Amino acid sequence: MHELIAPDLLTVAAQRWPRRVALRAGTDQWSFADLNYAATEIAGRVRAGSRVAFRAAMNVASVATIWGVPRGGGVAVPIDPALDAPAAAALADSLGATLGWPPPVGSDDVYPEPTPQRPVVIAATSGTGGTPRGVVLTAGNVEAAASASQIHLGTRESDVWLLAMPLHHVGGLAILWRAAHDGSQVVLNQGFEAAAVRAALDDGITWVSFVPTMLRRLLAAPGGPWPSLRGALIGGAHAATELIEAAGAAGVPALPTYGMTETTAQACTVRPGNAAAAAGTVGHPLPGVEVTIDASPGVPGVISIAGPTVSPGYVDEPPRGGPFVTSDVGYFDPSGRLVVLGRNDDVVMSGGEKVHPGQLERALLAQPGVLEAVVFGLPDDEWGERVVAVVAGDDLAGDDLKAILARSFPRHAVPKVIRVVSELPRLSNGKADRAAVRRSAASW
Repeated sequence: MHELIAPDLLTVAAQRWPRRVALRAGTDQWSFADLNYAATEIAGRVRAGSRVAFRAAMNVASVATIWGVPRGGGVAVPIDPALDAPAAAALADSLGATLGWPPPVGSDDVYPEPTPQRPVVIAATSGTGGTPRGVVLTAGNVEAAASASQIHLGTRESDVWLLAMPLHHVGGLAILWRAAHDGSQVVLNQGFEAAAVRAALDDGITWVSFVPTMLRRLLAAPGGPWPSLRGALIGGAHAATELIEAAGAAGVPALPTYGMTETTAQACTVRPGNAAAAAGTVGHPLPGVEVTIDASPGVPGVISIAGPTVSPGYVDEPPRGGPFVTSDVGYFDPSGRLVVLGRNDDVVMSGGEKVHPGQLERALLAQPGVLEAVVFGLPDDEWGERVVAVVAGDDLAGDDLKAILARSFPRHAVPKVIRVVSELPRLSNGKADRAAVRRSAASW
């Protein structure tokens, strides 16, 4: 049998820092050597070329599987552990994977070469706009993303990451890759519960990654400040300037970030210490990441991303040729920082005029008491589409919010209806489930 594929980031970390703690969960901990041994054991059970789907629970077994399956020549396909058996099997099948372990390897198996182009993970997109897609990430994508993040953020060996993002999404996976690259430690957090996260932050955490809703919940619970905390990456949705400022005042150095599964997480991030200067933006592109806008300087246009962190494409589809053209619209400010306005495919045509929901959502989030906002269009006989909004918060009145928006936006852009709810439906990664919000509006 051929030797297992090496080196990967974990192999290198185990060689350089074998006794250093790599992973903690409660009172249990594993060194890089321990985790590397577990990954190698799993690699020996993988048939080369297979796609292995597994429920990515927040435990050491899942972490070892994420490393071990690619090392054995397979492709790891982590899926939501909350899915029931039929749903999990259906998702695995849609991604061309087998849920559970394939037959044991045979002596005639040939392992593929450990090239940067070799797929190592299939990660599902968040599905905020509908059905998730399987994104192929290669060994080169993973290494380039971890390296670029380290250079951009200035992370180091002594750092401790709190992993509160799910392992079946790229936001959680990226923390494992960054930590192995740097030789730093990861603390596993079971789900997101604000009091538990605050307690974890008291225990020397230096880096975290949240979606805005998580940050809001953290700030609402008692505790802090945390002098050891060096940065909190805030992505997955627009983070209002007021939220970033409130986080800073509470001792949480929040750094808005922009990226997606197709870019192996980060593409742009506000650098540490620059939150005030970068207000309203998602910062500069990471080293080696090329972000372009298909419009004149300062004019909003569709965002495209190129570079070694960009996925070659989707499951069982032809490889991508050229940059990844996102569904987002934005522009660069005079300092070269990216401002993201929202999704291009969410643009509402009302009375023949374009309305960018992201701009309205930003304005709503700036209002006291508004925790989240989703703006979209519904079919309308007179306008073609009418703009509507759903906001989550307390002590809010839709008519009052409409009056506030009318001061800054033209009549065609002001939502005809603003519905106030206590909480929005959300996806497993903590983001608002925009598709579910739209479905709920069908009865309006």
